[in-house]
Amino acid sequence: MTCRTRLMKTGIGTIAATIVGGVIVGMWSAHPAAQATGASSSRSPRVARGEYLVKAGACNDCHTPWRLGDNGPEPDIARLLSGHPATLGVPTEPPLAPPWFIAATATNTAWTSPLGLALAPNLTPHPTGVGSWTEREFMAAIRTGRHKGTGRAIRPPMPVQPLNRMTDEDLRSVFAYLQSIPAIDNAVPVPGSSPPASGAVTPIPPAGPPAPAATPVARGKYLVDVLGCEDCHTPFKTGDKGPAPDMSRRFSGYPSSETVPAGRHLEAPWASAMTLTQAKQGPWGTSFAANLTPDNETGVGTWTEQQFIDTLRSGRHQGRGRALLPPMPWPSLSHLTDADMKAVFAYLRTVPKVRNKAPEPLAPTK
Repeated sequence: MTCRTRLMKTGIGTIAATIVGGVIVGMWSAHPAAQATGASSSRSPRVARGEYLVKAGACNDCHTPWRLGDNGPEPDIARLLSGHPATLGVPTEPPLAPPWFIAATATNTAWTSPLGLALAPNLTPHPTGVGSWTEREFMAAIRTGRHKGTGRAIRPPMPVQPLNRMTDEDLRSVFAYLQSIPAIDNAVPVPGSSPPASGAVTPIPPAGPPAPAATPVARGKYLVDVLGCEDCHTPFKTGDKGPAPDMSRRFSGYPSSETVPAGRHLEAPWASAMTLTQAKQGPWGTSFAANLTPDNETGVGTWTEQQFIDTLRSGRHQGRGRALLPPMPWPSLSHLTDADMKAVFAYLRTVPKVRNKAPEPLAPTK
């Protein structure tokens, strides 16, 4: 699903995003699941709605630097949404060879791909962040895929396309929340290496979509779209215009027909890498995107609604099995209300079935 973590649609087509690598149990257990209520009663409805969307949408996973805590890697909440630490500078890009397509640093704030190096910007209301931005500039950045709507192209892994599916009201709510959080002084460098080729940025419609219909399936589709679930659970293929999701295998996970990629060694500060076919490698080993279609044998066709909810609340398969591994952003998705989780499940039950048994995760190589 998200941060989340994802294949981010931008540039020549669509590009993979990553979640910071970490110890299998330590990384996710350090980020406890929330019993979501959907809003904070102490804030205005718009700010509360924005907080809900930012948390569930895993913005924190990429825009907050990660650190090694007592229980493993965890987001450094003292630097909430402040972006790539300026003190770390611009990292040297590692060599990437197929099938590996994108890599991330241990802080999960720097990424490299064929579209160049990207550093997570500061989203706090400090002048070094979005403190001087207007609501219109923020919305224009999402709608156009460019800085303030007119500047440099926004590079992967920023999920411009999924976020562009948000309604105008939800984008306004996100901006309102970002303006309410503590301002942090952190002037993130602007990487200048490996710029995208001329004409590589795909035009994005400037108008926001209408609000979804008041049905569970329509609501679930909206959430699946804006949270970018398809970006990780649909394998990508390379076409005339670059990488694009293979819609014939939508939500079917890592293809069973693909060769399981061999692990690769990354030098610090780089910690994880991802393929276009939805395999992710890091210190936890190699993980593969699951089949979310309602196929009874290889997908979630036999799952109950409660098992789906328990999975997202606990970070374990059907609430009791093996741990969910990166890049699945279950700690962020755990912020969804039960009603929204039920809506997501209702929508997934309507997508075409695809028979595809995704591989089991692999332990890290020594």
